[in-house]
Amino acid sequence: MPQVTVSINGRVYRMGCDEGQEHILTALAQDIDRRIEAYKASFGEVGDMRLMLMAAMELGDELADSRRRLKAMESEVESLKESRSAVLDKVSSAQESIAETLDQAAARIEGLAAALNGAGAEQPGE
Repeated sequence: MPQVTVSINGRVYRMGCDEGQEHILTALAQDIDRRIEAYKASFGEVGDMRLMLMAAMELGDELADSRRRLKAMESEVESLKESRSAVLDKVSSAQESIAETLDQAAARIEGLAAALNGAGAEQPGE
């Protein structure tokens, strides 16, 4: 298991992670460190525990917001799938109707052609 050394709020932490995840863990630590530095700039030194708690709460809020947006997008995708299905049903029905109309038109044309051929056959013998 790879080990990664990160620095958060001036403290060094050695952490294990899955193979190939080192860059993700490093980026997460940098994000937390940036947040803590921003809190220190805004609120001053309020204690390491409180700074970590504030960062954790902010990350938790962002996670909850992301989950809400994901749920809304999943609902929208499901609605779009249902709409797509309804449209495909209408298209299929329209195609069947068009095919039926074309079959009827072809039958009428064949009937007219047969009638004209029959009428044309009688004319030369008159």
